Amino acid sequence: MDGSSNLAKPARTNGRADPAAEIARLSAENARLRGQLGPAAEHRASARWRAFFAALLITIGVLLAPVSVVAYWTKGYINDTDRFVASLAPLADDPAVQAYLVDEIVAVVNENVDINTITSDLFTGLESLDLPQAAKDALALLETPAAQGVQQLIESAATNIVASDAFAELWEQALRTSQTQVIAALEGDTSTALVISDTGELGIQLGPIIAEVKKELVDRGFSLATNIPEVDRTIVVAQSDSLVQARTGYQLLNVLGFVLPLVSLGLIVLGVLVAKRRSRTMIWAGLTLALAMAVLAAGIAVGRILFISALSPTYLPNNVAQALYDAVVPFINTTALSVGLVGFTVAVVAYLAGPFRGSTIVRRATIGTSARLRAAAANAGVTTGSFGDFLYHYRRLAHVLIGLAAAAVAIFWRPLAVPVIIWTAVLALIAVLLVELLQRPPVAPGIPPVPGTRPGTPPGPQEPTAEAGTEPVNPTLPLPPADPDDLRGQTGPTEPLEPLRTPARPE
Repeated sequence: MDGSSNLAKPARTNGRADPAAEIARLSAENARLRGQLGPAAEHRASARWRAFFAALLITIGVLLAPVSVVAYWTKGYINDTDRFVASLAPLADDPAVQAYLVDEIVAVVNENVDINTITSDLFTGLESLDLPQAAKDALALLETPAAQGVQQLIESAATNIVASDAFAELWEQALRTSQTQVIAALEGDTSTALVISDTGELGIQLGPIIAEVKKELVDRGFSLATNIPEVDRTIVVAQSDSLVQARTGYQLLNVLGFVLPLVSLGLIVLGVLVAKRRSRTMIWAGLTLALAMAVLAAGIAVGRILFISALSPTYLPNNVAQALYDAVVPFINTTALSVGLVGFTVAVVAYLAGPFRGSTIVRRATIGTSARLRAAAANAGVTTGSFGDFLYHYRRLAHVLIGLAAAAVAIFWRPLAVPVIIWTAVLALIAVLLVELLQRPPVAPGIPPVPGTRPGTPPGPQEPTAEAGTEPVNPTLPLPPADPDDLRGQTGPTEPLEPLRTPARPE
């Protein structure tokens, strides 16, 4: 009998329960139950702490992801001259930007050359000549059209300059030259042409453009353009306290631009490793990362509205502010889309590889179809040979390489359009299916190869027959791989049972 059965009965003295014995019995019973439940309770507590730390690490990593993308954009976009020029150079062909530049150029010319006064002095001098009265009257009528004609000539010259290929080249050269000035402005250097002042004013120098317009006017025979001096003027295109904050933020994010993405990714990976149920954790980590990138994209869209309202119409026309913002943000939008796509892909792969009912059905269907196709090809004498053996041995590495290739396309392909995403996913899926089809798994022990095929080739659909003089073979194939974190309801492979032998009955 179990010694614990005596504890179930209260001790009695003269028909009454002994209090001391009862206390001792209850204490022993409590200690016994605590000893039985102790390991399970400790295991549950450990699992809860692991789940808590995993959720905490992933949450911090996901929250840092949008900041990491912005920091990466700040460091990789503004500091990269080629990328900076490639994004802003098309503005030279934007009609809104061209019209704005023409208006500014004409205004600068009029400020330095008083067309109306020069025209008036010219006609006054002509009137002082000994001319017939009819000629003087005609000159008086021509004075206003002449001034207007000069204005149209200046505007036409400016328009032709801005719309020419030479201006596009000048614009690109100016962008490259001002690249260092942009960085210097964000770093607080006030000695460059492009300056962000302490009051939040952003200015651009018009000197090179005015010089080209002056040259064009002189070449057209408008000698009065020689009176235009060298202009050292900076157009204030924006004034906002946020520009000062942007300068401070740039200096901070430029330092974190390399470290912060690694920290964010490391925290997410560490959270997955700490978790007990890694498949489910990877799913939630990937989905929350994709959601964070969607929030970042929404923030960029809201930032467009705020940016335009801050600049227009005080500093820039509405359409020019839109063109400027739309030229700058595509890279950060593409980066957010890439990271979100990687997170969603990780979630899908984790689900398909996890111990879930739907993913198990998909895996069985894929593996079964590939096995039947390999068997049919083997019966026809077609096998992948040593290449199939090699591919089976390194199949996990092949899957990893396919995933890395797809992730590289999502991260480095620019511009990342929807067709590129779709074709990347389709080609990655085809590559995985080809790996499954071309690999050559080893035959289970005890199954002879199909006649006419090489050893190690999967058998055809027909059942193998036992040779004479041997016992029938009853092999047991291993179960398909599953999530090692969740093995409930699964059993491992077993050895064939020995046939039952009954004693011979006496004759």
